[in-house]
Amino acid sequence: MTSTKLWVNKVPNQELFKEFVTQGFFTPLLARVLINKGFSDIKSAYSFLYPQLSDFSDPFTIPDMKLAVERIFKAIKYGEKIGIYGDSDVDGIIGTFVLYNFLKSLTPNVEWLIPSKEEEGYGFHAKFLPYFKAKGISLIITVDVGISSYHTVNSAKALNIDVIITDHHEIIRKPETITITGKLTSPSSPFYYLCGAGVVFALIRALRSYLLSQGFFADKEPPFLRKYLELISLATLADMVPLWGENRLITFFGFRDLLNPFFPCTKVLLEKENTKYGLSEEDLYYKIIPKLNSAGRLGKPEIVFEFLASLDKTSAEKFFSQIEKLNQERQTLEDEILKSFNYQIKDIPENCKFLFLIFENIPKGMLGLIANRFKNLYNLPTIVISQEDDTAYGSIRSPSEINFLNLISQCKDLLIQFGGHKYALGFKIHKNLITKLKSRLNVLLENHSFCSYSNQLIYIDAETNLSELLHKENLFAFKSFHPYGEGHLPPTLLLKNFEIKEITILRDKHSKLILKKEDKELSAIFFNTLLENKEINYIVGTPFINSFSGNLELRIEDVR
Repeated sequence: MTSTKLWVNKVPNQELFKEFVTQGFFTPLLARVLINKGFSDIKSAYSFLYPQLSDFSDPFTIPDMKLAVERIFKAIKYGEKIGIYGDSDVDGIIGTFVLYNFLKSLTPNVEWLIPSKEEEGYGFHAKFLPYFKAKGISLIITVDVGISSYHTVNSAKALNIDVIITDHHEIIRKPETITITGKLTSPSSPFYYLCGAGVVFALIRALRSYLLSQGFFADKEPPFLRKYLELISLATLADMVPLWGENRLITFFGFRDLLNPFFPCTKVLLEKENTKYGLSEEDLYYKIIPKLNSAGRLGKPEIVFEFLASLDKTSAEKFFSQIEKLNQERQTLEDEILKSFNYQIKDIPENCKFLFLIFENIPKGMLGLIANRFKNLYNLPTIVISQEDDTAYGSIRSPSEINFLNLISQCKDLLIQFGGHKYALGFKIHKNLITKLKSRLNVLLENHSFCSYSNQLIYIDAETNLSELLHKENLFAFKSFHPYGEGHLPPTLLLKNFEIKEITILRDKHSKLILKKEDKELSAIFFNTLLENKEINYIVGTPFINSFSGNLELRIEDVR
């Protein structure tokens, strides 16, 4: 096998490397990896690699946090009814449950609502304000939604309902109300990249602290917050936010807490997915999270909420059975949609700047899933639109080199509403303006050049050998690196100076290698590639911990 990819060594700053090794006492391998991950000081590198619960930052550094907890405390103190309005994806549902569960331990006067995205689309909709008003609710707290719902907030005020927004999407027009979001902090803040459920966790940490200062728990135990991390970590991984700052802490502890979960729902999840021999990111990304997302995609988010809220295993199993049926329905529907999509994209011009796909009555919850699938397949921004009568709903997924939120903001005169992230967003548009939207996006993207060779480059974080890689300190560190995700990918290593003891072909398409040097052995797997020649001198790959055996292994990316 001849490699066609270009290997590029990332060379760390030598002064910093020396400092990490001599003053930080990192091994040379870890020093190179951490510096090439962007760490420029020993303290932050240690905090990332070996987090402590005490590393969680002061949530009151988020603007409006003190106002939010004071308003919630007032509602609790005077018996006001609190309504929670959440989004219907995994992030929103988990955040809604965590906030509801926490507040319920403080006051009985809490209601929740998660509208169906299939029926309502994304957003904090004013049409539900009369529902809250009829229930006597005087304070609404949103979860993972509402950051641009300026008009809905004003309508709530007219009904004498206060609103606290908790969200993490990009701010287009901030509502004139108490707003809790990491996006109001500096991009270097540990809170900036929190997902919706992560923002909720910051809120309940602040509220618990404030209630303690007010003597609220003088005659009772304060709520235990650690238990929520197993759920918040699922939301954080599901929403694909960068695993930096608070997100690293949440996923580090939550991922490990899932090995001995607190809630009946997570116990059932792990048992049903047969993870009793270990847990990996793949189990979460490809098995567990898609199932939880399926109910929201098909307009049944309340089933996931009830699953999370189950008080015992029997109840959790009942709701999980419903979730599994919805997931099967989602898979069937997705396959049908993908087949119908193929005819629209069979002839893509070489200079194509984006995919623009229009269909009739596709479930709104499926649009982002489909857009993401084609974005990954073609490395192009993908817009998927579902037309319903005179109105259409769209979802956009974009490669990270294009800030599509900036582009769509230049089309806001054509849209009824829009919002989301830089690379994942949604919109609503009148059917007769779809053609104009496509034309304008075509002009806006005309001068954008795509890096067609980026997938042919492999950036190497460090060179190593078997003896160094399997050193006990490095092994311990690589176990600490998990879980990986957005913004925290496994390091890419160049392995040299080894022998190939054997090559085994798995399922007629994968190659498993046993690498050997003296008394050291390492398993390595090259997916979707058949290797027969043992004359391989260099391997580039990423280390991972086999969740079944607990051993370090290598996932091969290329060989020479």
